[in-house]
Amino acid sequence: MPITKELLENLDGRAYQVVQMITHGGRKSSTLSDSNTFVGIDGKVYWVKSKSQQGLVAELVAGRLAAVLGVGPPTRIVHVPEEAIPASGEGTHLVGLGVGSEDMTGTVNTKDLPGVLGPAAFDPKSIDARSRTMVTAFRTWIGATGDPQALVNLQDGTVYTIDHGDCFADVTGQADPAVTLVAIHSVPDDVGKDEYSVKAAVRRIKHMGDTVILEAVAAMPFGGPWQSPVDRRLAIAQWLAYRRDRMEEVMLKWLKP
Repeated sequence: MPITKELLENLDGRAYQVVQMITHGGRKSSTLSDSNTFVGIDGKVYWVKSKSQQGLVAELVAGRLAAVLGVGPPTRIVHVPEEAIPASGEGTHLVGLGVGSEDMTGTVNTKDLPGVLGPAAFDPKSIDARSRTMVTAFRTWIGATGDPQALVNLQDGTVYTIDHGDCFADVTGQADPAVTLVAIHSVPDDVGKDEYSVKAAVRRIKHMGDTVILEAVAAMPFGGPWQSPVDRRLAIAQWLAYRRDRMEEVMLKWLKP
């Protein structure tokens, strides 16, 4: 299916779904986004953001695609009412519509591994190589070139991608993707750099059809922090489709330079 403005506008005709937040979750990040956890009406805990470097459109589109691939937490449009703000006022800046990514129990941010577990407590052999490569391929595809972050499940070593606010700064060109590897404390960079893992990751991304990409950029709020006019979202979709079709050559070249 071709990616056209008409098809995108048709998809935009569907009402977007919003998850209502009901109470503060008690945690916050120290990152630029100043995200906080909230508990949704669906009983799930979300990390909520109301700002992002390239607009909330970047976080939402990347999060939707990551969820389809199972490489990142499900990401949704959320609403934080004033009633969900605690007496301390924590999270007041998040009142209104934002983007919420499901909290993944049992995971730790790759940046926090040494502090959480101690410098010698993390076994690099516990990392799931295939999921790490999937994260590398995904972040390469979407152009997440900023401060690379990921989550590691401490039980099974699965790696998940997070924090995609720097994506889609320039979607006008057709340059090949540049491989983006998330460093993990004490884990060699070549873990996951094997033919089986790379080809499996490429195959999954190549199967992301134009319809999936269109649905990821459709049906969301406009204006303000979203930076989501139709023409920009159309350009993002077309850019992603082009890069998808270049992923095999790029990743195999990285595997065997």
